[in-house]
Amino acid sequence: MAHLYPERLPESTLQDSLRSAERRVYDALGSLPDPFTVFYSVAWLSRSATNAYDGEADFVVAHPDWGLLVLEVKGGSIGYDAARSAWTSTDRNGAVHTIKDPAGQARTGKHTLHRGLQALPGWNNRWLTLGHAVVFPDVDTGTQSLRLDLPAQIVIDRSGLEQIGERIERAFVYFQGEDGQPGALGEDRLRLVTGLLARSFQMRTPLSAELAYEDERIIELTEQQMNILNFLANHRRAAIQGCAGSGKTMLAVEKARRLAEQGFDVLLTCFNVALAQHLAIAMPRNVTVLHFHGLCEALINEAEVRAIRPQNANLYYNEFLPNRLLDAIEELGPQYDAIVVDEGQDFMDEWWLGLSALLHDDKEGIFYIFFDDNQNLYRNRDRLPGLIDQAPFALSENCRNTTGIHKLVARFHPQGASIRCRAPQGREPEWIAYDSDGAMLKALQQRLHQLINEEGIASSDLVVLTPKAEDRSKLSEGLNLGNFRLTRKEPSRPTDIAVRTVHAFKGLDRRVVILAEVDPWASRELATVLYVGCSRARTHLLILHNRRLDPVSVGKEILTGD
Repeated sequence: MAHLYPERLPESTLQDSLRSAERRVYDALGSLPDPFTVFYSVAWLSRSATNAYDGEADFVVAHPDWGLLVLEVKGGSIGYDAARSAWTSTDRNGAVHTIKDPAGQARTGKHTLHRGLQALPGWNNRWLTLGHAVVFPDVDTGTQSLRLDLPAQIVIDRSGLEQIGERIERAFVYFQGEDGQPGALGEDRLRLVTGLLARSFQMRTPLSAELAYEDERIIELTEQQMNILNFLANHRRAAIQGCAGSGKTMLAVEKARRLAEQGFDVLLTCFNVALAQHLAIAMPRNVTVLHFHGLCEALINEAEVRAIRPQNANLYYNEFLPNRLLDAIEELGPQYDAIVVDEGQDFMDEWWLGLSALLHDDKEGIFYIFFDDNQNLYRNRDRLPGLIDQAPFALSENCRNTTGIHKLVARFHPQGASIRCRAPQGREPEWIAYDSDGAMLKALQQRLHQLINEEGIASSDLVVLTPKAEDRSKLSEGLNLGNFRLTRKEPSRPTDIAVRTVHAFKGLDRRVVILAEVDPWASRELATVLYVGCSRARTHLLILHNRRLDPVSVGKEILTGD
């Protein structure tokens, strides 16, 4: 049997009455023998030295000895009016629909696929049989050519589905060279084709002997997330919104990686310094990974832009650097074909101008923004006019946290009830009340001893988060809690315990999170702090909270008492 991608049709295709023709063709192609490989409903981006091209095909049929064949499917009763150069399809209810020229679509798909393959690293440009054909699964076309560009050899009709192997072979033979020899694809190039059109991948959490079952599970992209990757393959610009843990960062990383592998110059950026450092480790070298202000400073220095730095930190980061970035771009010129932004809710409106100016093509350049819809990127708007004109594409499934943690996080999200979570149940979050700062530090020391010394949790799998800035926090650099030492720097010893602010840890996660110093005065937006802080924990969450903070009502009415 042929190798099919996907191995089975998604439920959305099975239930769509408008795709019945594609379903029949899928079933027919599935009966082809090994070593055929069939790709269904694929889209890709390719580029030349000066331009980027979109490509798509209903089916691509690959054979290591015969080559590649792009198929365009048109269902219903087919008609062509030569006077108007118009194609139509009539459905079973008698409704007539105008359709695109199937031969033209197949040719275009073939040529853009060829460009995409030639741009792949390692692609061998030896002769390849690359053809196209049209499938009309609901009609009989006979043995005559339909048009000069639709000879009978490259048309597969209703009866042809019953001899699909013969018809596919006939189409391949039609595109062979003058000597009658096929331009073989070969196993090596077949692997590259599969990587471009149907690469499977899994993203796993770090595994160690100490981790509990729920953290050993594979974090896979859900069908919804795979649909978004397919959606982005055909859209140069898009915004993707999702709750904490919905896989935004995984998708941003994977999309940046795919674009780079297709030959694009890619920038992956975010607001958070620590997140940028984390992403840089995971990305290939041909992807530039910088937090936004680091990007500004790097280009400003490269362009040797001279300006007096303001003393006020907010003025420096919010206005000075973004404005000087524009000066640097004027000097250096655009830098990238594609820009991917993670945690976009942290970006100010004025910053998008500088980022968009970094694109080589200000109109057709690729630009994706991933953001948390619980923190309003659009500021009561549903568009970024001139940059992204489409409404955001939504992620609605939490794939980071165990179900026990998810239920708590969902309490702080306006649409929490509609967010799904299919993870293991895991442990319920642990609420630990204290009456004073001293009692809080004692409780923290006890829990660290229990988790690390008794339960075998590695200190590297744990982080202590606080909603308070360093100058207001009791969790100071170098503070000793029994055998443990708190550090705001990168831990260097097994007994070092990382302490970070909730804000600085956005976009990151740990197996175990201890959220400390949670009191009614910790932040003016305590619900947001709890939403961000709690969602950083993958499998176990402990919350050290002032007794005046009621765990039962938190998220609805934060403060109890006076």
